[in-house]
Amino acid sequence: MSKTELWDALGKTDPAHTKKFSRSGGFKGTATKPIWVYRRLTEEFGPVGTGWGHQKPDYQVVPGADGEVLVYCTVECWHGDRANSFFGVGGDKVVAKNKNGLFSDDEAFKKAFTDAVMNAFKSLGVAADVHMGLFDDDKYVAAVEREFNAPSVISDEQRTELMQLLDHLNVPVAEVLAVGRIKDLRELAAARFEGVKTWINNRALEMREQPKAAA
Repeated sequence: MSKTELWDALGKTDPAHTKKFSRSGGFKGTATKPIWVYRRLTEEFGPVGTGWGHQKPDYQVVPGADGEVLVYCTVECWHGDRANSFFGVGGDKVVAKNKNGLFSDDEAFKKAFTDAVMNAFKSLGVAADVHMGLFDDDKYVAAVEREFNAPSVISDEQRTELMQLLDHLNVPVAEVLAVGRIKDLRELAAARFEGVKTWINNRALEMREQPKAAA
């Protein structure tokens, strides 16, 4: 596995599952829908609790300014194996203030938890293009939209290209099927085509380096 294999697999975001937001002070950005992130994690690692998941969240409630009350959530997440763990921190306001005065939010804990999970998996590369500011570029967004709106699986021409690449670099097709969790290259998602080509080239390099390391 290359050092950026997971990042490359999870880093592109379908614009259809994002939304623009703005906050006080003129800050604007793009948010990724959590349910789409959970689906991508499931596609890559398997069902939650088996291929990826999190431990019991820890909450901390602290007073804020002007009577506001904040909640912070820290959660330990994992992928593949529970030993592959990492942390995320999220937060929200349990009691907030607007022009009409103070008001409470009964979903603040849930939002803080979701924020923590999203921030944890962000370090794995999930929706990296959003967090790197690439969604501020309309041309990039248009290109990604075309990619995600492409046929759901690779074409016969793309399959032939992969087979030729595998044959040229002497990489077993069985390894690609295992990594992609598919039984036949015809099942490979079109959105993963370029990523698989990168993986094949990286795997060929690893295979060439192995005899040197053994020597």
